[in-house]
Amino acid sequence: MNRRQLLLNKRYLLFLVCLLLPFLGWSQRSKRPQVLVYGSGVDAYAAALQSAKSNLNTIWVLEGDQVAPGLTAQPVTLTSGIDLDAGLWADFLAGTLKHEQRSDSLSAIAKKRINPQIARNVIDSVLDATSNLTVIRNTDPAAAKRKGKYWQVALTNGERYRIPAVVDASGDARLYRLAFGNTDSIRTRSMVDSGYFQPGPYDERSRTGVAVGHSGAYPFTLPLAALVPADDSNLFLTRTVPVLQALLAGTPEDIPLLMHVGQAVGAAAAYTAFFKTTSDKLDVRVIQGELLQYGSRLMPFTDVRIADKNFAAIQRIGATGLLKGAAGETSGQFLFNPDAPVSAAEIKPVLNQLFSRSQIWFIDHADIDTIQLADLFSLVKYIGQRGDELERQVTRGWSRTFHFEGEYDGTLPVTRRLFAVLLDAYCKPFDVSVGLNGVIQR
Repeated sequence: MNRRQLLLNKRYLLFLVCLLLPFLGWSQRSKRPQVLVYGSGVDAYAAALQSAKSNLNTIWVLEGDQVAPGLTAQPVTLTSGIDLDAGLWADFLAGTLKHEQRSDSLSAIAKKRINPQIARNVIDSVLDATSNLTVIRNTDPAAAKRKGKYWQVALTNGERYRIPAVVDASGDARLYRLAFGNTDSIRTRSMVDSGYFQPGPYDERSRTGVAVGHSGAYPFTLPLAALVPADDSNLFLTRTVPVLQALLAGTPEDIPLLMHVGQAVGAAAAYTAFFKTTSDKLDVRVIQGELLQYGSRLMPFTDVRIADKNFAAIQRIGATGLLKGAAGETSGQFLFNPDAPVSAAEIKPVLNQLFSRSQIWFIDHADIDTIQLADLFSLVKYIGQRGDELERQVTRGWSRTFHFEGEYDGTLPVTRRLFAVLLDAYCKPFDVSVGLNGVIQR
Protein backbone atom coordinates (compact mmCIF):
# COMPACT_ATOMS: atom_id res chain seq x y z
CA MET A 1 0.00 0.00 0.00
CA ASN A 2 1.53 3.34 -1.03
CA ARG A 3 1.84 6.42 1.15
CA ARG A 4 -1.03 8.19 -0.59
CA GLN A 5 -3.35 5.26 0.09
CA LEU A 6 -2.30 5.16 3.77
CA LEU A 7 -3.00 8.86 4.10
CA LEU A 8 -6.45 8.45 2.54
CA ASN A 9 -7.25 5.55 4.89
CA LYS A 10 -6.23 7.61 7.93
CA ARG A 11 -8.37 10.49 6.79
CA TYR A 12 -11.30 8.10 6.29
CA LEU A 13 -10.88 6.66 9.79
CA LEU A 14 -10.67 10.15 11.26
CA PHE A 15 -13.86 11.07 9.42
CA LEU A 16 -15.63 8.03 10.87
CA VAL A 17 -14.50 8.87 14.40
CA CYS A 18 -15.70 12.46 14.05
CA LEU A 19 -19.00 11.20 12.68
CA LEU A 20 -19.53 8.80 15.57
CA LEU A 21 -18.43 11.07 18.43
CA PRO A 22 -21.77 12.86 18.85
CA PHE A 23 -23.61 9.52 18.97
CA LEU A 24 -21.12 8.08 21.43
CA GLY A 25 -21.55 11.12 23.65
CA TRP A 26 -25.35 10.85 23.45
CA SER A 27 -25.12 7.16 24.31
CA GLN A 28 -23.10 7.91 27.43
CA ARG A 29 -25.49 10.64 28.51
CA SER A 30 -28.46 8.35 27.91
CA LYS A 31 -27.12 5.91 30.49
CA ARG A 32 -28.42 8.21 33.16
CA PRO A 33 -31.69 6.93 34.71
CA GLN A 34 -34.71 8.59 33.13
CA VAL A 35 -37.70 6.82 34.71
CA LEU A 36 -37.97 5.27 38.18
CA VAL A 37 -40.77 2.80 38.96
CA TYR A 38 -41.56 1.70 42.51
CA GLY A 39 -43.75 -1.28 43.41
CA SER A 40 -43.89 -5.05 43.09
CA GLY A 41 -47.23 -5.77 41.44
CA VAL A 42 -48.13 -6.48 37.84
CA ASP A 43 -48.73 -2.77 37.26
CA ALA A 44 -45.17 -1.97 38.35
CA TYR A 45 -43.86 -4.75 36.11
CA ALA A 46 -45.80 -3.45 33.10
CA ALA A 47 -44.85 0.19 33.74
CA ALA A 48 -41.14 -0.59 34.07
CA LEU A 49 -41.16 -2.90 31.07
CA GLN A 50 -42.99 -0.44 28.80
CA SER A 51 -40.71 2.42 29.83
CA ALA A 52 -37.66 0.31 28.97
CA LYS A 53 -39.22 -0.84 25.68
CA SER A 54 -39.78 2.83 24.85
CA ASN A 55 -35.97 3.08 25.03
CA LEU A 56 -35.79 4.99 28.31
CA ASN A 57 -33.23 3.96 30.92
CA THR A 58 -35.49 2.67 33.64
CA ILE A 59 -34.92 1.73 37.26
CA TRP A 60 -37.44 -0.57 38.90
CA VAL A 61 -37.24 -0.37 42.68
CA LEU A 62 -38.91 -3.59 43.75
CA GLU A 63 -41.12 -3.36 46.80
CA GLY A 64 -39.80 -6.46 48.61
CA ASP A 65 -38.06 -9.25 46.72
CA GLN A 66 -40.93 -10.94 44.86
CA VAL A 67 -41.87 -9.81 41.37
CA ALA A 68 -45.61 -9.70 40.61
CA PRO A 69 -46.74 -11.79 43.61
CA GLY A 70 -50.29 -11.82 42.28
CA LEU A 71 -49.03 -14.13 39.52
CA THR A 72 -46.04 -15.80 41.12
CA ALA A 73 -47.18 -16.67 44.64
CA GLN A 74 -49.91 -19.21 43.92
CA PRO A 75 -51.90 -20.71 41.01
CA VAL A 76 -54.33 -18.23 39.49
CA THR A 77 -57.45 -18.69 37.37
CA LEU A 78 -58.89 -15.57 35.77
CA THR A 79 -62.21 -14.84 34.10
CA SER A 80 -61.92 -11.04 33.78
CA GLY A 81 -60.97 -9.17 30.64
CA ILE A 82 -62.56 -11.67 28.26
CA ASP A 83 -61.64 -10.77 24.65
CA LEU A 84 -59.75 -7.70 25.87
CA ASP A 85 -56.34 -9.19 26.70
CA ALA A 86 -53.61 -7.35 24.82
CA GLY A 87 -50.19 -5.74 25.02
CA LEU A 88 -47.64 -6.85 27.60
CA TRP A 89 -50.33 -8.83 29.43
CA ALA A 90 -51.09 -10.90 26.33
CA ASP A 91 -47.35 -11.34 25.77
CA PHE A 92 -47.02 -12.75 29.29
CA LEU A 93 -49.96 -15.13 28.79
CA ALA A 94 -48.52 -16.38 25.49
CA GLY A 95 -45.17 -16.86 27.22
CA THR A 96 -46.69 -19.16 29.84
CA LEU A 97 -47.67 -21.45 26.94
CA LYS A 98 -44.23 -21.08 25.32
CA HIS A 99 -45.51 -19.05 22.39
CA GLU A 100 -43.78 -15.94 21.08
CA GLN A 101 -46.83 -14.38 19.40
CA ARG A 102 -49.80 -13.14 21.40
CA SER A 103 -53.35 -14.09 20.45
CA ASP A 104 -56.81 -14.04 22.01
CA SER A 105 -57.09 -17.83 21.86
CA LEU A 106 -53.79 -18.29 23.70
CA SER A 107 -54.84 -15.76 26.33
CA ALA A 108 -58.11 -17.61 26.95
CA ILE A 109 -56.29 -20.91 27.42
CA ALA A 110 -53.52 -19.48 29.60
CA LYS A 111 -55.93 -17.74 32.00
CA LYS A 112 -57.59 -21.03 32.92
CA ARG A 113 -54.65 -21.76 35.20
CA ILE A 114 -51.47 -19.72 35.60
CA ASN A 115 -48.76 -21.77 37.29
CA PRO A 116 -46.70 -19.57 39.66
CA GLN A 117 -43.36 -21.20 38.79
CA ILE A 118 -44.02 -20.81 35.07
CA ALA A 119 -45.09 -17.21 35.69
CA ARG A 120 -41.81 -16.53 37.51
CA ASN A 121 -39.82 -18.12 34.70
CA VAL A 122 -41.58 -16.01 32.06
CA ILE A 123 -41.14 -12.77 33.96
CA ASP A 124 -37.49 -13.48 34.79
CA SER A 125 -36.81 -14.34 31.16
CA VAL A 126 -38.44 -11.11 29.96
CA LEU A 127 -36.55 -9.00 32.49
CA ASP A 128 -33.23 -10.63 31.59
CA ALA A 129 -33.83 -9.94 27.91
CA THR A 130 -34.88 -6.31 28.37
CA SER A 131 -32.20 -3.69 27.87
CA ASN A 132 -32.43 -0.28 29.54
CA LEU A 133 -33.97 -1.86 32.67
CA THR A 134 -32.29 -2.22 36.07
CA VAL A 135 -34.15 -4.00 38.89
CA ILE A 136 -33.21 -3.08 42.47
CA ARG A 137 -34.54 -5.52 45.06
CA ASN A 138 -35.09 -5.41 48.82
CA THR A 139 -35.10 -1.65 49.25
CA ASP A 140 -37.64 1.15 49.47
CA PRO A 141 -37.77 4.89 48.94
CA ALA A 142 -36.62 6.86 51.97
CA ALA A 143 -37.21 10.35 50.59
CA ALA A 144 -38.65 11.94 47.46
CA LYS A 145 -38.49 15.61 46.59
CA ARG A 146 -39.15 17.58 43.44
CA LYS A 147 -36.40 20.07 42.67
CA GLY A 148 -36.65 21.99 39.43
CA LYS A 149 -37.30 19.60 36.56
CA TYR A 150 -36.14 16.52 38.42
CA TRP A 151 -37.15 14.22 41.23
CA GLN A 152 -34.54 13.48 43.85
CA VAL A 153 -35.24 10.02 45.22
CA ALA A 154 -33.23 8.46 48.04
CA LEU A 155 -33.50 4.73 48.79
CA THR A 156 -33.13 2.96 52.12
CA ASN A 157 -30.00 1.23 50.78
CA GLY A 158 -28.29 4.62 50.51
CA GLU A 159 -28.57 5.05 46.73
CA ARG A 160 -29.79 8.38 45.36
CA TYR A 161 -31.24 9.25 41.97
CA ARG A 162 -31.93 12.48 40.11
CA ILE A 163 -34.62 11.52 37.66
CA PRO A 164 -37.18 13.28 35.38
CA ALA A 165 -40.18 10.97 35.84
CA VAL A 166 -41.39 8.68 38.61
CA VAL A 167 -44.08 5.99 38.72
CA ASP A 168 -45.50 5.01 42.10
CA ALA A 169 -47.12 1.59 41.64
CA SER A 170 -47.07 0.68 45.31
CA GLY A 171 -50.21 -0.32 47.15
CA ASP A 172 -49.93 2.48 49.70
CA ALA A 173 -48.58 5.25 47.45
CA ARG A 174 -45.40 5.43 49.50
CA LEU A 175 -43.48 7.58 47.05
CA TYR A 176 -46.39 9.99 46.76
CA ARG A 177 -46.69 10.25 50.56
CA LEU A 178 -42.97 10.94 50.89
CA ALA A 179 -43.33 13.75 48.37
CA PHE A 180 -46.64 15.28 49.44
CA GLY A 181 -47.32 14.08 52.98
CA ASN A 182 -50.58 12.18 52.46
CA THR A 183 -52.80 10.73 49.76
CA ASP A 184 -55.74 13.10 50.26
CA SER A 185 -54.46 15.32 47.46
CA ILE A 186 -54.28 12.60 44.78
CA ARG A 187 -56.04 13.96 41.72
CA THR A 188 -55.85 13.29 38.01
CA ARG A 189 -56.51 15.60 35.09
CA SER A 190 -59.89 13.96 34.53
CA MET A 191 -61.88 12.63 37.46
CA VAL A 192 -64.03 9.89 35.93
CA ASP A 193 -67.31 9.14 37.68
CA SER A 194 -69.43 5.98 37.46
CA GLY A 195 -71.52 7.40 34.63
CA TYR A 196 -68.59 7.07 32.25
CA PHE A 197 -68.77 3.27 32.53
CA GLN A 198 -72.44 2.96 31.58
CA PRO A 199 -73.93 2.75 28.06
CA GLY A 200 -74.95 6.18 26.90
CA PRO A 201 -73.97 9.06 24.62
CA TYR A 202 -70.47 8.91 23.19
CA ASP A 203 -67.92 10.41 25.57
CA GLU A 204 -65.18 12.30 23.74
CA ARG A 205 -62.66 11.17 26.35
CA SER A 206 -62.87 7.68 24.82
CA ARG A 207 -60.73 9.09 22.00
CA THR A 208 -57.87 9.20 24.47
CA GLY A 209 -58.32 5.61 25.70
CA VAL A 210 -55.16 3.77 26.78
CA ALA A 211 -56.29 0.84 28.97
CA VAL A 212 -59.29 -1.42 28.53
CA GLY A 213 -61.36 -3.49 30.93
CA HIS A 214 -64.86 -4.43 32.07
CA SER A 215 -67.03 -2.62 34.59
CA GLY A 216 -69.68 -5.20 35.29
CA ALA A 217 -70.95 -6.22 31.87
CA TYR A 218 -69.79 -3.08 30.11
CA PRO A 219 -66.37 -2.88 28.40
CA PHE A 220 -64.59 0.44 28.68
CA THR A 221 -61.39 2.25 27.81
CA LEU A 222 -59.80 4.46 30.44
CA PRO A 223 -58.98 7.96 29.17
CA LEU A 224 -55.35 8.97 29.51
CA ALA A 225 -56.27 12.02 31.61
CA ALA A 226 -57.72 9.71 34.29
CA LEU A 227 -54.25 8.19 34.79
CA VAL A 228 -51.97 11.24 34.79
CA PRO A 229 -51.46 13.75 37.61
CA ALA A 230 -53.55 16.88 37.72
CA ASP A 231 -50.38 18.93 38.17
CA ASP A 232 -47.14 19.04 36.19
CA SER A 233 -45.14 16.98 38.69
CA ASN A 234 -44.29 13.93 36.54
CA LEU A 235 -45.15 11.70 39.51
CA PHE A 236 -47.47 9.07 38.05
CA LEU A 237 -49.59 6.61 40.02
CA THR A 238 -51.24 3.34 39.04
CA ARG A 239 -53.51 1.50 41.45
CA THR A 240 -54.02 4.46 43.79
CA VAL A 241 -55.51 6.89 41.26
CA PRO A 242 -59.19 7.56 42.04
CA VAL A 243 -60.62 5.79 39.00
CA LEU A 244 -58.71 2.58 39.81
CA GLN A 245 -59.71 2.77 43.47
CA ALA A 246 -63.33 2.58 42.33
CA LEU A 247 -62.77 -0.24 39.82
CA LEU A 248 -60.44 -2.62 41.64
CA ALA A 249 -61.91 -5.43 43.73
CA GLY A 250 -58.73 -6.41 45.54
CA THR A 251 -58.72 -9.89 43.96
CA PRO A 252 -56.64 -11.59 41.26
CA GLU A 253 -59.34 -10.57 38.78
CA ASP A 254 -57.80 -7.07 38.90
CA ILE A 255 -54.62 -8.32 37.21
CA PRO A 256 -55.53 -7.76 33.52
CA LEU A 257 -56.68 -4.18 34.13
CA LEU A 258 -53.65 -3.41 36.30
CA MET A 259 -51.34 -4.70 33.57
CA HIS A 260 -53.02 -2.50 30.96
CA VAL A 261 -52.91 0.54 33.26
CA GLY A 262 -49.27 -0.08 34.17
CA GLN A 263 -48.28 -0.27 30.52
CA ALA A 264 -50.14 2.97 29.72
CA VAL A 265 -48.61 4.83 32.67
CA GLY A 266 -45.16 3.52 31.76
CA ALA A 267 -45.56 4.93 28.26
CA ALA A 268 -46.74 8.30 29.61
CA ALA A 269 -43.85 8.57 32.06
CA ALA A 270 -41.40 7.63 29.31
CA TYR A 271 -42.87 10.35 27.09
CA THR A 272 -42.23 13.08 29.66
CA ALA A 273 -38.66 11.92 30.23
CA PHE A 274 -37.81 11.49 26.55
CA PHE A 275 -39.24 14.83 25.42
CA LYS A 276 -38.06 16.65 28.56
CA THR A 277 -41.56 17.89 29.28
CA THR A 278 -44.18 17.65 32.01
CA SER A 279 -47.23 15.50 32.56
CA ASP A 280 -49.63 18.32 31.68
CA LYS A 281 -48.23 18.44 28.12
CA LEU A 282 -48.66 14.82 27.06
CA ASP A 283 -49.36 14.16 23.39
CA VAL A 284 -52.25 11.70 23.42
CA ARG A 285 -51.69 10.33 19.93
CA VAL A 286 -47.95 9.77 20.44
CA ILE A 287 -48.59 7.79 23.60
CA GLN A 288 -51.42 5.80 22.02
CA GLY A 289 -49.22 5.08 19.01
CA GLU A 290 -46.46 3.80 21.28
CA LEU A 291 -48.92 1.51 23.06
CA LEU A 292 -50.24 0.20 19.75
CA GLN A 293 -46.70 -0.61 18.70
CA TYR A 294 -46.57 -3.05 21.60
CA GLY A 295 -49.98 -4.58 20.95
CA SER A 296 -52.20 -2.68 23.39
CA ARG A 297 -55.89 -2.06 22.86
CA LEU A 298 -57.07 1.53 22.80
CA MET A 299 -60.70 0.66 22.16
CA PRO A 300 -62.53 -2.28 23.81
CA PHE A 301 -63.76 -3.90 20.58
CA THR A 302 -64.32 -7.51 21.61
CA ASP A 303 -64.93 -8.75 18.06
CA VAL A 304 -61.59 -7.59 16.59
CA ARG A 305 -58.87 -10.03 17.60
CA ILE A 306 -55.34 -8.90 18.35
CA ALA A 307 -54.10 -11.29 15.66
CA ASP A 308 -56.33 -9.59 13.07
CA LYS A 309 -54.16 -8.14 10.29
CA ASN A 310 -56.22 -4.95 10.44
CA PHE A 311 -56.18 -4.71 14.24
CA ALA A 312 -54.05 -1.55 14.48
CA ALA A 313 -55.93 0.31 11.74
CA ILE A 314 -59.30 -0.48 13.33
CA GLN A 315 -57.99 0.59 16.74
CA ARG A 316 -56.76 3.90 15.32
CA ILE A 317 -60.02 4.65 13.51
CA GLY A 318 -61.98 3.65 16.62
CA ALA A 319 -59.90 6.09 18.64
CA THR A 320 -60.89 8.95 16.33
CA GLY A 321 -64.56 8.37 17.09
CA LEU A 322 -65.36 8.04 13.38
CA LEU A 323 -66.73 4.51 13.80
CA LYS A 324 -68.10 3.82 17.24
CA GLY A 325 -68.71 0.48 18.90
CA ALA A 326 -72.01 -0.91 20.13
CA ALA A 327 -73.04 -3.30 22.87
CA GLY A 328 -73.62 -6.84 21.67
CA GLU A 329 -76.40 -9.24 22.56
CA THR A 330 -74.12 -11.13 24.93
CA SER A 331 -73.02 -9.61 28.23
CA GLY A 332 -69.53 -8.09 28.08
CA GLN A 333 -69.50 -7.50 24.33
CA PHE A 334 -68.60 -4.23 22.65
CA LEU A 335 -68.68 -4.71 18.92
CA PHE A 336 -66.98 -2.92 16.06
CA ASN A 337 -69.01 -4.97 13.57
CA PRO A 338 -66.32 -4.95 10.87
CA ASP A 339 -68.60 -6.41 8.18
CA ALA A 340 -71.44 -3.93 8.65
CA PRO A 341 -71.97 -1.22 5.99
CA VAL A 342 -70.94 2.41 6.50
CA SER A 343 -73.40 5.27 6.10
CA ALA A 344 -72.60 8.87 5.26
CA ALA A 345 -74.61 10.09 8.24
CA GLU A 346 -72.45 7.98 10.57
CA ILE A 347 -69.09 9.36 9.50
CA LYS A 348 -69.98 12.93 8.52
CA PRO A 349 -69.95 14.70 11.94
CA VAL A 350 -66.51 13.54 13.06
CA LEU A 351 -64.95 13.58 9.59
CA ASN A 352 -65.96 17.24 9.26
CA GLN A 353 -64.17 17.94 12.56
CA LEU A 354 -61.05 16.14 11.38
CA PHE A 355 -60.84 17.51 7.83
CA SER A 356 -62.36 20.83 6.79
CA ARG A 357 -62.29 19.74 3.15
CA SER A 358 -64.76 16.94 3.87
CA GLN A 359 -67.54 19.48 4.52
CA ILE A 360 -67.47 20.50 0.86
CA TRP A 361 -67.44 16.86 -0.26
CA PHE A 362 -70.55 16.05 1.77
CA ILE A 363 -72.34 19.11 0.36
CA ASP A 364 -71.52 17.93 -3.16
CA HIS A 365 -72.65 14.38 -2.35
CA ALA A 366 -75.72 15.12 -0.25
CA ASP A 367 -77.72 12.31 -1.89
CA ILE A 368 -75.38 9.53 -0.68
CA ASP A 369 -76.69 7.23 2.04
CA THR A 370 -74.70 3.98 2.18
CA ILE A 371 -71.09 4.50 1.12
CA GLN A 372 -70.03 2.55 -1.97
CA LEU A 373 -66.43 1.89 -2.96
CA ALA A 374 -66.56 4.56 -5.66
CA ASP A 375 -67.80 7.04 -3.05
CA LEU A 376 -64.95 6.12 -0.71
CA PHE A 377 -62.39 6.60 -3.48
CA SER A 378 -63.90 10.00 -4.24
CA LEU A 379 -63.86 10.99 -0.57
CA VAL A 380 -60.27 9.84 0.02
CA LYS A 381 -59.06 11.62 -3.13
CA TYR A 382 -60.73 14.82 -2.01
CA ILE A 383 -59.67 15.02 1.62
CA GLY A 384 -56.39 13.15 1.17
CA GLN A 385 -55.53 15.00 -2.04
CA ARG A 386 -54.88 11.76 -3.90
CA GLY A 387 -54.92 11.20 -7.65
CA ASP A 388 -56.31 8.49 -9.91
CA GLU A 389 -53.51 6.16 -8.87
CA LEU A 390 -55.53 5.42 -5.72
CA GLU A 391 -57.72 2.77 -7.35
CA ARG A 392 -54.68 1.04 -8.86
CA GLN A 393 -52.89 0.96 -5.52
CA VAL A 394 -55.92 -0.47 -3.73
CA THR A 395 -56.47 -3.05 -6.46
CA ARG A 396 -52.85 -4.24 -6.32
CA GLY A 397 -52.73 -4.29 -2.53
CA TRP A 398 -56.22 -5.69 -1.92
CA SER A 399 -55.12 -8.94 -0.30
CA ARG A 400 -51.37 -8.60 0.25
CA THR A 401 -51.21 -5.05 1.64
CA PHE A 402 -54.67 -4.53 3.11
CA HIS A 403 -55.48 -8.18 3.89
CA PHE A 404 -59.02 -7.99 2.52
CA GLU A 405 -60.73 -11.29 1.75
CA GLY A 406 -61.89 -12.29 -1.71
CA GLU A 407 -61.13 -10.59 -5.01
CA TYR A 408 -61.27 -6.87 -5.60
CA ASP A 409 -64.72 -5.75 -6.73
CA GLY A 410 -65.39 -2.08 -7.40
CA THR A 411 -69.12 -2.54 -6.86
CA LEU A 412 -68.78 -3.76 -3.28
CA PRO A 413 -70.49 -1.79 -0.52
CA VAL A 414 -67.98 -0.33 1.91
CA THR A 415 -67.78 -2.25 5.17
CA ARG A 416 -66.55 -0.73 8.40
CA ARG A 417 -63.35 -2.77 8.07
CA LEU A 418 -62.71 -1.58 4.52
CA PHE A 419 -63.46 2.03 5.44
CA ALA A 420 -61.21 1.92 8.51
CA VAL A 421 -58.25 0.38 6.71
CA LEU A 422 -58.32 2.58 3.60
CA LEU A 423 -59.02 5.83 5.43
CA ASP A 424 -56.26 5.01 7.92
CA ALA A 425 -53.82 4.26 5.10
CA TYR A 426 -54.52 7.24 2.85
CA CYS A 427 -55.89 10.03 5.07
CA LYS A 428 -54.44 9.18 8.51
CA PRO A 429 -57.16 10.76 10.67
CA PHE A 430 -55.48 9.32 13.78
CA ASP A 431 -52.63 11.79 13.19
CA VAL A 432 -54.95 14.73 13.88
CA SER A 433 -54.22 15.86 17.43
CA VAL A 434 -56.66 15.56 20.31
CA GLY A 435 -56.41 17.15 23.71
CA LEU A 436 -56.42 15.26 26.99
CA ASN A 437 -60.14 16.06 27.13
CA GLY A 438 -60.70 14.23 23.84
CA VAL A 439 -61.51 17.34 21.82
CA ILE A 440 -60.11 17.32 18.28
CA GLN A 441 -57.42 19.97 17.77
CA ARG A 442 -57.18 20.62 14.05
